[in-house]
Amino acid sequence: MFPIQEEELITLIPQKMPFVFIGALLEVSDSHAISSFTIADNNILCENGKLTVAGLIENIAQTAAAKTGFECMQQNKKVRIGFIGDVRDFIYSCQPKVGEEITTQVVITNKIFDVTLISGIVKLNGKGIASCKMKIFEEHENNFPKQPA
Repeated sequence: MFPIQEEELITLIPQKMPFVFIGALLEVSDSHAISSFTIADNNILCENGKLTVAGLIENIAQTAAAKTGFECMQQNKKVRIGFIGDVRDFIYSCQPKVGEEITTQVVITNKIFDVTLISGIVKLNGKGIASCKMKIFEEHENNFPKQPA
């Protein structure tokens, strides 16, 4: 089943090209998810041959989104849209360069109704290069548009 990549991966997240910042979903459990992403030179959040800070944050958020999408798929439910509500304690030591592959792990620290609290870490060659805590608000199922009969 894993890794999940390409078109199958895109079905798990609400984002579409050119705003996709994960390349493969490598692992999912109740409490965490791991993704990988190779930085491309045509990436919308690359500047001067490096992924921007915004790209690192979006990569963490999309890893969490892929986890939620995978769980929805397993339950035959519609993929829910998430919104970043808060980013705290963001630190980074470097920005990955074009051609480099990062691995990102998110851990669910708490979930209350439609709000998920995560901690995320981005690694390059096994070494942590960025981390943060994030609050993600998920669209409630009752807000989904009604499907025509």
